[in-house]
Amino acid sequence: MDDFYFIARIASTGKDGFIKINSPLDITDKFFQLNNEVYIDFWGKKKKFIVEETLKIKNSFFLKFLNFDDERDSIVLMDRKIFVHKQNLSLLSSKNFIVTDFIGCQVFRDDILIGIVKDIFNTPANDVIEILKPDGKEFLIPLVDAYFEIMDIKNKKLVLNSNAGYYDDED
Repeated sequence: MDDFYFIARIASTGKDGFIKINSPLDITDKFFQLNNEVYIDFWGKKKKFIVEETLKIKNSFFLKFLNFDDERDSIVLMDRKIFVHKQNLSLLSSKNFIVTDFIGCQVFRDDILIGIVKDIFNTPANDVIEILKPDGKEFLIPLVDAYFEIMDIKNKKLVLNSNAGYYDDED
């Protein structure tokens, strides 16, 4: 079993060594109480990094790692995945989920089963869920709170918001 869980991707570097992160999690202040340590994947190996400072500006989150003091230092981190050790998962709030927890969830819209989550893809804007329909066709929807009425990961059930539009290619 993997001892690490994906929590964010490094989206960009910035001033004074700060990096901007994108996360499929509903990030709260508890996200930043992970004993100030996270792990970044380098070619399949997880390297420990100490979070020195965190910032939230509007809806964006930024981290500064110890000994990363300018954009030149941080550029090596671009587009890398950030993980947390499983022992720190309990520090995340109960509303937070690990991306792989979504796989296998049944997806409903208006009490009708429309499919099962097959996979999740990272995109620059947000993560995207691949849903396998009962007829074998697949379609994608953004993993964004506004698209869902219910996200009951424990019971493997997602209910789409009937007002949120999504593209289902019937052809």
